[in-house]
Amino acid sequence: MGCSTVVATILEPRSAQSSIVALTFAIYFAAVTALCHDDDHEPIDLPCEKLALLSRYKISLDRLLMGPDLMNRPDLTALQALAIYVTCLRAREVGRSAWVLNGLTIRLAQSIGLHRDGACLRLNPFETEMRLRLWWHLCVLESRAPEDQGFQPTVDIMNPDLRLPLNVNDNQLYPDMTRFPVELDGWTEMSFFLIQTESCRLLHPVLDTHEQHSADALLDITEKRKIIQQRSQYLSGKYSGTPTDLSRLTVQHGTTAYKKMEFVLQLREEISMRKQKRAQDDTTPDVLKPSFTLACDGLESNYVLSKGGSASRFKWFFNIYTPWYALAYVLRCLCSSPCGFETEHAWALVEELFPRAMKLHGHSVGSHDEYGHGSIWRYLEMLRNQALSSRQHTQLSMATTDVGIQSSNNGEHCTSLLLSDPEISLPTGTTSTAHGTIGLSELVPDLMADSSQSIFSPLDLSMPEFPFLPDWNAVINGCLSDDAYEINPSHFATYPADAAQF
Repeated sequence: MGCSTVVATILEPRSAQSSIVALTFAIYFAAVTALCHDDDHEPIDLPCEKLALLSRYKISLDRLLMGPDLMNRPDLTALQALAIYVTCLRAREVGRSAWVLNGLTIRLAQSIGLHRDGACLRLNPFETEMRLRLWWHLCVLESRAPEDQGFQPTVDIMNPDLRLPLNVNDNQLYPDMTRFPVELDGWTEMSFFLIQTESCRLLHPVLDTHEQHSADALLDITEKRKIIQQRSQYLSGKYSGTPTDLSRLTVQHGTTAYKKMEFVLQLREEISMRKQKRAQDDTTPDVLKPSFTLACDGLESNYVLSKGGSASRFKWFFNIYTPWYALAYVLRCLCSSPCGFETEHAWALVEELFPRAMKLHGHSVGSHDEYGHGSIWRYLEMLRNQALSSRQHTQLSMATTDVGIQSSNNGEHCTSLLLSDPEISLPTGTTSTAHGTIGLSELVPDLMADSSQSIFSPLDLSMPEFPFLPDWNAVINGCLSDDAYEINPSHFATYPADAAQF
């Protein structure tokens, strides 16, 4: 569908097909979503408040996309509207609607064979390529959406036998073309998406915890780490010299994904060694372990993307990639080791990323009743409050001596220099709620942290509503399942050791 069709729909919506109207409203919804998170440019005159517009467009999209016509006779245009809608919905909804809706979209896409190569269906090159682009976009959404809700990927749709879209610019594709364009080697308008897709294909087996037992778990982790490092180096080398903001952001986005994989593998290595009793006598504080350093590296890489600057136009998109595992793990470590020079940088990152992500989803830190019993944010906030409580009590204990007072003051002075943003503030002994500012002891009287516990000690938090996965049990509760961290090495069979084949 061309631009002229969209313009005609805007001018005469009543005469347009419902799927085209839905796509037009999805574009409206995406535009306002981006405007809601771009504070670095001149304001744009709108007919009403941004949130009111989003609500209006959302109601219209729900009516257009949930009707019987789409369910019984889905077409490519309607699925494009759904894909745009679900992508932007993740920036506005903290519940499970985006995850559920994306699953529905995938089922509808499969019903019209979108998961198959159009060439096998004797479709023309243009339609084949557009279908591939849409299907892989849905796959990328599905690879992330379950994690936002604390679930494993529910279905493996990263089909290694289906080729990825071509690395070409949009102007190389047109409806009447009779052959596929020659794929380009350098940066194109599709490069960001292709790098994102390849990262998801690699990340999927890393995060999966439901595979068969592996007798060579540590060796398997080492091989995966080698592949990740090769691909990270390849990505940096290929696109780091491309002089555009988007290409630099793409490299940073890919780097953030690889840092996440490295952290998960390092944590699994430490857990595997502990299970094999190789680290039984390890008394290293949690904040001095490599997994803590890698988790902080991942948070910092995510912070670089979300803080604005050259990324301001895409801030809404990068902010929806909340580093759940790293954030939970860092908070868990801060519960046991809340103070010290090595923790100040972590505190600065947490206090920057936590309220930023909460604000993104329309909730203020501390507003318990607004984001639901099953929300990850509810439990991350409990972890944060416990870590703050532990920090407050440790600082009070340190303040009983002159040495303790001096150490506390030096720590606070250094934190303001740890991040480039001068507005980052230190966590204090109070927290903001929907009803004002109160002390941590009032907010969480039963969550007073024991600073002597380690990351592998059970955390005394009652969370019956949350269906914890093995990953979350290990990160948050310290529960180590016998088979929680084994991964089938066959998942990596399609990834060559030569990173140049990225």
